[in-house]
Amino acid sequence: MPSTAEKGSSLAKALLPLFALSLLAAPVEYLAHEGAHYLAARLFGANATLHFDRVSLGGARLGPWQSLAFTAAGPLADWVVGIAALLLLVRRYTLLRLVFAIWLARPLQFLPALLGIDLPSVGSGADLRFTDEALLARAVGLSPEAFIWLETAVAAPLLAEIVLLMPPPRLAVLATLALGVFTGWAGWLIFGQYVLP
Repeated sequence: MPSTAEKGSSLAKALLPLFALSLLAAPVEYLAHEGAHYLAARLFGANATLHFDRVSLGGARLGPWQSLAFTAAGPLADWVVGIAALLLLVRRYTLLRLVFAIWLARPLQFLPALLGIDLPSVGSGADLRFTDEALLARAVGLSPEAFIWLETAVAAPLLAEIVLLMPPPRLAVLATLALGVFTGWAGWLIFGQYVLP
């Protein structure tokens, strides 16, 4: 029978690949999200430039519908990838599917702002006015806060399903995933500007 130390070591070895994949998830998500904005802008003829955390339009003026499509492209990419990965995860659990499914947690990044907590050092400010969600909220006649709460309400049961699909010990898997994603996110906000100014 394995000792407690051996079990702990075995668990750590099992969680290491998950940590490595989740560490890379944030930069990949940022690039996919901003890349979707970039592709939409290019589709509308804008001389867009992809940066590590945004897309600049090079002075182009998009029409109202083009602007809405440009704004929606990033969050839509997150939702499409997350839902597709969740559907695949339901069929068969793999670490890669888990890491892509967690893209459904996008609305959670706004939770501190919704609660009035300002965390600018980790890229989460209390000002929601310039987020994609705020622009989409205006298009449908909602406040940014209402739109994000609605988005969170849609994401919550999907995220609960992801947790239920995780193998035991779920708490260790969830903590490893969260730590990896948060570390990758913070790392991209710090070092991404050197990769994609």
